[in-house]
Amino acid sequence: MELAERIGIHQSDLSRMEQGEYKVGLDTLLKVLQTFDLSMGDFFEEGSRAQSVFDKLKTLSPAAQKEVESFIEFKRAQELGPWESDEGEGEGGDV
Repeated sequence: MELAERIGIHQSDLSRMEQGEYKVGLDTLLKVLQTFDLSMGDFFEEGSRAQSVFDKLKTLSPAAQKEVESFIEFKRAQELGPWESDEGEGEGGDV
């Protein structure tokens, strides 16, 4: 009841959201996040996934870590395509 009051919705609506019977609007989600002082990433556990990947990387040998880093750079370049680059970001100069 307290959470429903804090985010400005009926307790019955909150209960239906918790049970998956009612979709949560973005405005309501943002109020919940603010109430619990959470980021969107924290709420959807993106931070813990990134930490898990980092923890796994740390367990590899230095050579294997370099291999992973090279693969990440390869994939980033592949996704950016031939006409885009990370270099010069933020300079505001379109070609």
